[in-house]
Amino acid sequence: MANRPINITGSNTTTGVLTLSDNGNTTANPGDTVTWNIGPNSGVGSIDDVNDDASSIDVFDPDPAKMPGNNSSWQGTVNPDITEASVESYTIKWYDTNGGGPYSYDPQISVNP
Repeated sequence: MANRPINITGSNTTTGVLTLSDNGNTTANPGDTVTWNIGPNSGVGSIDDVNDDASSIDVFDPDPAKMPGNNSSWQGTVNPDITEASVESYTIKWYDTNGGGPYSYDPQISVNP
């Protein structure tokens, strides 16, 4: 099982769009770990939630959560029971460094069984 780090390097409070190191499209395998890291000077102060979209399969199991003792990283595990290749959207709910928000951004994850 691999770790798939995603670094948040920028943000837009007008649109809610985040600049991600994987350009908003992660490729992972069942059982892989995905780690979201808030980069310095990204404009993102905190992540409040990372969630599967209601219309998608349960991509993350267990659901992503803030890493203990770390205010700038979240981590989740790709559902090990996914058996079909799929591309699914998920939502990152975030706040800016001034406490403004919440904002939402919907990147995608491609899962290859």
